[in-house]
Amino acid sequence: MSSRILQAGSSSTSGDAAFNARRQSTISQAYTQSEYSESEFGEQDNRWDDWEDEEGMADADPKCLFCAEIFPSAREVFTHCTAAHGFDFLRARQQLNLDFYQSIRLINYLRKQAQDVEGFDQTQAWSLEGKEPFLGDDEYLRPVIEDDSLLYAFEDLDVEDYSSGEGDHAHETSILMPQGEIKKMQRSAYDDIETTTELEAQLLKQLRQAEERLFAIEVQLHNTETQFQEYRVRVKESFFDTLEDATSRSVVSQSYQDAEDRESGTVVVPQDEGNYYFNSYANSDIHQQMLNDRVRTEGYRDFIYENKDIFKGKTVLDVGCGTGILSMFAARAGATKVLSVDNSDIIEKARKNIEENGLQDVITLYRGRIEEIKLPCKVDIIISEWMGYFLLYEAMLDSVLVARDRFLAPGGILAPSQTRILFTASSDESFLNDSLYYWNDVYGFKMSTMKEGVLQEAVVDFISPETIVTNTVTIKDLPHQTITVAGLDFVSDFELEMQRDDQVAAFVGYFDTWFTRDGKDVPLDVGISKEELKKHNMNGFTTGPVYTRSEETHWKQTMFVLERPIEMKKGDKIKGTFYCTKNTRNPRALDLRIVYEVLRVEKAGGEGENEKADLTFYLR
Repeated sequence: MSSRILQAGSSSTSGDAAFNARRQSTISQAYTQSEYSESEFGEQDNRWDDWEDEEGMADADPKCLFCAEIFPSAREVFTHCTAAHGFDFLRARQQLNLDFYQSIRLINYLRKQAQDVEGFDQTQAWSLEGKEPFLGDDEYLRPVIEDDSLLYAFEDLDVEDYSSGEGDHAHETSILMPQGEIKKMQRSAYDDIETTTELEAQLLKQLRQAEERLFAIEVQLHNTETQFQEYRVRVKESFFDTLEDATSRSVVSQSYQDAEDRESGTVVVPQDEGNYYFNSYANSDIHQQMLNDRVRTEGYRDFIYENKDIFKGKTVLDVGCGTGILSMFAARAGATKVLSVDNSDIIEKARKNIEENGLQDVITLYRGRIEEIKLPCKVDIIISEWMGYFLLYEAMLDSVLVARDRFLAPGGILAPSQTRILFTASSDESFLNDSLYYWNDVYGFKMSTMKEGVLQEAVVDFISPETIVTNTVTIKDLPHQTITVAGLDFVSDFELEMQRDDQVAAFVGYFDTWFTRDGKDVPLDVGISKEELKKHNMNGFTTGPVYTRSEETHWKQTMFVLERPIEMKKGDKIKGTFYCTKNTRNPRALDLRIVYEVLRVEKAGGEGENEKADLTFYLR
């Protein structure tokens, strides 16, 4: 699962040019549309900058949270919601102690449901527990209705409707502010008045209470205006700032978190403060590309359909359900209950896909992060298509392991059950020519400075199996039943041996995937060929170099290109260490390091002439 855009040179022959051009065009189309449309950076941004006139906004007639009815005031909206739709917003807010931002999210969530859910306007009873994931989802800080006056008015009604106004506060009135400070009412002029009759005493008491209520309203109004200004800034920062600014905020926040976590020794599940990762999966294009990967999709389908006996009557959790395809496979295979979780907008389309296929009684969808969401029960099987480039890019496996630890019942299994990162070397120097030497002559001009850092970015593209010149070794084995999040950063020694006289122009990484019926570890000597899989009653697939287009996957292979190819003889070896860690600023990215030395069968000189190198790469 990956939506990363990479530019790389082609290693295809001229006979494959048309196919590769068409393939590249298809892939490019899947990522052409930005997460933020032009309009989101333009008119809407200006709209929020210009939103200064609260009075004008408050004058707009508010609309019901459930249906299309419009009322003269916010009070009448909430009264209608209580009477017609069985939800008392103000009382729920008070009883659940919802803060300002949670109340904003609640309003926008109901607005979104009213837009997207058919029949929501007929709701006669709606309840809130205060633990719903949307109450913490900043996506619902974005106003669903432009100039929604209800977003401003609800604070005022809290004071009027739920202030007691009872009791004798004759000497001092204090209000606890949200920041923790105490706001005290100044001494009242009524305190010096002496009454002579019971009627005067009652009138004086009412005057004092009215003065205190007015003070409370003034304080609340000031507080509301302050909070609303903060809300405007927060919404603008979250949804309308440039992507660079949003990334910078995420980087700073993550750096502080990294420092704290290093001190405490805790393991951090990658966070995505701006929802950039989840939003990248909101559109249909990326899902079509993944579904069109037949090796991937049919690999999951075949395991589920060929093993219906282990799905029948079971509860299944689909982590990152996307369009719902794996959930529907599981339902068709006989699962009694499927819990489908995703934190992207695509889940709304998944809901419609599931209803269209009549599987809504089996599949229940949950919007939220798997690290935070609450599910009704433990599960027997967890299915997830979490793999990224070089297997670990995007760090979604971290979330699957959290789901395993939180929700998998004893004896349950994960599908897939095991993955393995493999490492080899290629003689193909076309990537070097396209990415580095290109800058030697650009329309007759030299642009050497453009070469800086080019080779540090790992290249994701297809590579021909004919160019593989060494043996292939495993540098990381990942048994999903037992591996931990901390174990996903790794250091691995390797030794590659030349199979013929040739050059090494790049190291190559890819991964293999296994599905087992019992979740047990796959021995290192078990391969991924169809014969091996059938022999051991397993399912699986490889993302390695292949000879036919039908066997290619959207993950391709990951190349680590050398600045200077190494000429080698058969039997020569490259011995080294591979390092893979999450990037400290963006834990969904990878920092990679290859330290190696060339060991030659026939040396041109003394022992000290073996070539050594220490190279750094990254996947962003």
